[in-house]
Amino acid sequence: MKQKPIFWILLIAFFGGLLYTQTYNYGYSGDDGIYAYYNGVTQKGLQEWTELFKYGSMNFIQINPVNTSIYRPFTLLTFAIEHQIFGEFSAVNGHVFNVLLYVCLLVVLGLILVKLSAQRALPIILPLLVLLLYAAHPIHTEVVASVKSRDTLLAALLAFSAILIWMSSEGKMTFLRMLVIGSVFFLSLISKEESLPLIGVVALVAYYFQKKSICVSIRETIPFVVPAVIYLVIRAIVLDSASSTYDSKINSVLYGLSAGDRLATNLFIYLEYLKLLVYPHPLSWDYSFAQLDVQSFSNIQVWMSLGFFGGAIYVAFKGFKTRSVWSFWVLFYLMTFSIFANLIPSLTIGSNLGERFLFIPSIAFCFLIGYGLYSLIQRFQPEKLPLLMLIVTFPIVVGLSYKTIARNQVWKNNMTLSKSGVETAPKSWRTHVMYAEELRLTGKEIEKISTDSARPYFAEAIKEYNISNKILGDNASVSQYLNALGEVLLSYGDTSRAVAVLEKSVKKNPKAYYGWFKLAMLRYNEGDYDQAEEYYLKSLNADKPEFFPNYKNLGLTYMKKGESVKAIAMLEKALEYQDDPGVKSTLSYLYSDSGDLEKALSYQVNDTTGRTVEETNFLFAMMEGNTAFQRGDYANAVQKYTKCEEKIQLYGGVEKYPSFNAAFGKALLETKDTINAKKQFLKAYEANPNNPVVLTNLGTIEFLKDRNFPASERYYREATQADPDDLFNAYMNLGSVLLAQRKEREALSVLEKALEYGSNQVVLSNLYLINKALGNEDRMKHYQGLLNVQ
Repeated sequence: MKQKPIFWILLIAFFGGLLYTQTYNYGYSGDDGIYAYYNGVTQKGLQEWTELFKYGSMNFIQINPVNTSIYRPFTLLTFAIEHQIFGEFSAVNGHVFNVLLYVCLLVVLGLILVKLSAQRALPIILPLLVLLLYAAHPIHTEVVASVKSRDTLLAALLAFSAILIWMSSEGKMTFLRMLVIGSVFFLSLISKEESLPLIGVVALVAYYFQKKSICVSIRETIPFVVPAVIYLVIRAIVLDSASSTYDSKINSVLYGLSAGDRLATNLFIYLEYLKLLVYPHPLSWDYSFAQLDVQSFSNIQVWMSLGFFGGAIYVAFKGFKTRSVWSFWVLFYLMTFSIFANLIPSLTIGSNLGERFLFIPSIAFCFLIGYGLYSLIQRFQPEKLPLLMLIVTFPIVVGLSYKTIARNQVWKNNMTLSKSGVETAPKSWRTHVMYAEELRLTGKEIEKISTDSARPYFAEAIKEYNISNKILGDNASVSQYLNALGEVLLSYGDTSRAVAVLEKSVKKNPKAYYGWFKLAMLRYNEGDYDQAEEYYLKSLNADKPEFFPNYKNLGLTYMKKGESVKAIAMLEKALEYQDDPGVKSTLSYLYSDSGDLEKALSYQVNDTTGRTVEETNFLFAMMEGNTAFQRGDYANAVQKYTKCEEKIQLYGGVEKYPSFNAAFGKALLETKDTINAKKQFLKAYEANPNNPVVLTNLGTIEFLKDRNFPASERYYREATQADPDDLFNAYMNLGSVLLAQRKEREALSVLEKALEYGSNQVVLSNLYLINKALGNEDRMKHYQGLLNVQ
């Protein structure tokens, strides 16, 4: 090769970046939000950047923040700087930055590989082809195409940059160089902790390639060990203590396993990693339970893995004394992978398998493949080495590149990512949950425009939630997945099943807020205010309740129950958490209704609808009257309706409230105030002479109270012609008033008409007596027989 190595390294790095150019216009997906749009500090730019170094990196997310697990302030700082520069978060910036980081990393790795190969007098084509394999390998798509994985890219780039500086300083190390190396490596660690094992790689490079003794090789790691110790001390001070293992099989299939099953399951997973390196298909963003499940030594793959990795360790051990290239790269793989290997319970991570965990170990895999090919050709066709290596490698690189480009498309947005997950990992509960959630959110957006168009999305979401919950099984120790199903069932309109699911959720976890709150809302909407009150109180006592909506809704519930004192107390409590005009208007009405005008005035607000305070109070009184009427509290309904009657003409009259007089009349009738009830029904009749309910009530008052049979007959007859819901009772009422006026023959035809729509003892008895009085013996016996049957 006539060109200098740097030329080819840059060309390969450019090629690697080119494979990901399509991601520049992709959106955010997966966990991108925890560093960007869901992060309470980075979305403020550099306004509070020092906070990033004072707390754990999960402390700033808006959903379930915790000060445990990870400490990656430098990564978060880059996001804060991005927001400061551009004024807002844009996925475009994140994707472009990731590709640039990947290109830079490829350059640094290329320089390191060339240096290592040169120290073993290996031809330049070997490290270049290894770099090309690495650049094209699709196992890296999750890291490069996911904005959140900037942490992995930064950690790798900074760590290998520190190693490159260290390698370039051989024989001329100074304190300043050591300081630079340590500083760069420290930045790597506070980007992401997975660069810790590279300290061991430094010792391996010193031993295998610089031919130093074991003791000297260990001493060479000092520029890396010192910042690592500082990092670990800071991490221990900053982070709160947390459980080191995951307390559920659905978070880690290794949870609670015996030593034998744990080893078998790990060996199975280790071979799965290797399979993805050799044949990266299918790839998935998730491999949760039950895509990967507990294994035992009865599985042949476990034994294959034991044999393979046992052999690899043997090769590494055997070649240690001779400092063989095979030994170095096997140890490189094992060492860099060890942090994700779930070796012991205390080091269990929250993922069964992750493609991103192979980002650094895959360097060793690519070199071993390249070195194996080199060794084979060198043995049989050394004179054609460059040509044959290119011929063999070219189709592999083409295939890997094609897969990388295709795989990138999955990371376009959450919908494409989640949908791909259920296809490539159909047994994972998490892939189905994420896809269901994306379908639900999409349906919610579409619902704003067209309810019918949203239903297919809700139906598909329900199906996916069902699959996920089936995978989890009845003994799952969590309830939020049931809550999600309950939510989408409500959106779909399946309220009865939603209630059943939410009740199952609160039974599993009585301290979960969401289930109680939703159940309370449903009971409130059904008019079951006693049950709603009970559930709202339980949601207040749950973990992490949302106080404002809870107190507000509880106040409205008490208002519906007619318990004004409790309603006022709850609504005022709601205002302690959020200033809300609606709550203030309600309080203004309640205080006005109780006679405390000074308090009522203190809560008056400017109504954006243009209503005056008086009109707002009128509407509240009307609402309370209707609520009391619906729950059968007619005395309270009369009280509220009486207040409304005084001002109803000011706010639209019967044209705007056509059912007011009828409801008022019915409430008065139920409280035995027949005189005023008749007045209200007459007003309702004047407004709408074709209301069968009003006509029936007027007919009943004239019949039973005033004994004005002709007037009663007129109203009852009009009721039969007004398309009543209950034609049987309408004709029965008319027949009864006709009988009271001794109009037997007319009553006979009317009561027989009633039998077309129903039957009871009263009608049959009257028909029997009428036919007996008229001498119709056959019809008399007919009705007598019917009476005996009943």
